[in-house]
Amino acid sequence: MATQQPFDELEKTALSDLRDDAWNAYYAAMSPWLCNADADIRKRAINRLCAAVLWAQPRAVEQARKAQGALSVGLGETERLPWLLDTLDAAHAQYQDIIPMALAQLEFQDGYDPAAPLTQWLERLRAAPPPGVDPNVLDGVILQRQGLDEDDTADVARVVALLDHPSNYVRACAARMLSAADGDALDAAAMFALIREKEIIRPGIAGAYWTDWGFCRNSLPVDPVIWMMDILLHRSGPEPQDMPFNGIDFHAHEICAYTPSAVLQMIEAGHLDIAINTATETLAVVPGMEPILRQLAEHADPHVRNRARFQLGIFYRFVHPDDNSGLIRRWPDWAPEAELFSFHHGAQRALWFVVLYPGNVGDFFSDATAWLLIDKALPPALRGAVVLHHLDYAKPTPPTPYRLGDMLMWQFSSGALVELQGDPDEKCWRRVMIMANKLGAQWQPIRA
Repeated sequence: MATQQPFDELEKTALSDLRDDAWNAYYAAMSPWLCNADADIRKRAINRLCAAVLWAQPRAVEQARKAQGALSVGLGETERLPWLLDTLDAAHAQYQDIIPMALAQLEFQDGYDPAAPLTQWLERLRAAPPPGVDPNVLDGVILQRQGLDEDDTADVARVVALLDHPSNYVRACAARMLSAADGDALDAAAMFALIREKEIIRPGIAGAYWTDWGFCRNSLPVDPVIWMMDILLHRSGPEPQDMPFNGIDFHAHEICAYTPSAVLQMIEAGHLDIAINTATETLAVVPGMEPILRQLAEHADPHVRNRARFQLGIFYRFVHPDDNSGLIRRWPDWAPEAELFSFHHGAQRALWFVVLYPGNVGDFFSDATAWLLIDKALPPALRGAVVLHHLDYAKPTPPTPYRLGDMLMWQFSSGALVELQGDPDEKCWRRVMIMANKLGAQWQPIRA
């Protein structure tokens, strides 16, 4: 663990903050980790180097040019990419997972310039794939970078034909290229029907096809819940494991999260993992979902059962009457204005977080009452000062709570988190969650 700590610290470097020679220092420090004996560290080092060279540094250079006309960046972006590619080649000679992991960073990239260093590198690899590099992955990455002329019937036909390619990887890349495409040579409704037909026979393309449609829902020619459930209920088998994009199994749990009837269908069809992911996706009460969660809370599989019971306790104010696991406990007399639910984990059932509900079902806490109760459960001296919430990339100064839908989320210097859910505009709250497990034995809210 001691040898990994320097990498862990280096990995946290905010690339957006690097300037001038700091880039050179960062690359010099990160690149040796490509040859670390730990495959996970190699993968993480590739992720950071690709993010820096392909996105962060070029963006910083462009922003600086717009702001002041010039910027000293040490080794410039035109030389930095060839350096990265040479570095990857050298590391791959030692570990044959280097280039495959680097190719995974290019799955969402486009732009095919025959003279560009990245294109030349990919074509050289395709002409003579190094050991450990799948030629089909190279074909798929290059295919996406070449793009699609949505108005050209022949070009669309070329990509559609690849939906039947022997490689699942290439098929998925072709489907991704067709996602949300809207040109004279494309009929979106017909394409949804074609993808459905092919997915049922041979799974592996529907998730990739949905990728960009997920951002264009106002122009969908189909009901995505019906389309996805039709595929789940009728496909010939499971999705392949070697896809470059999320599959329908993933997308369905988001799209169907507000449709309890779809969750029931998943359960009946044996898609239990998708069902529990869907039923617990929403960080709020979903009308009609509680009976299904109670059904899942009875399941023999402890993973399914416990996830359902946690969701019921956190958002539905329900503790299963037969639950003797010690994972979820109810404290109805914790305070006159509130009852407390505590959630525990591990073999020792250590306290993880607590949820406060108003004493009467259906009532709301006023903001003042909520904070009096928060102070009781987690005193100000213990939680520390308000700090920037880890989800808040706007980085307000001074730090403010982060708003996510109907929640205001606070983070404190102790590492404690507080979430108030209800009406952030009117400052009235139907539930409060407090997570201060980083404080260990110092945090004793149930004794408060």
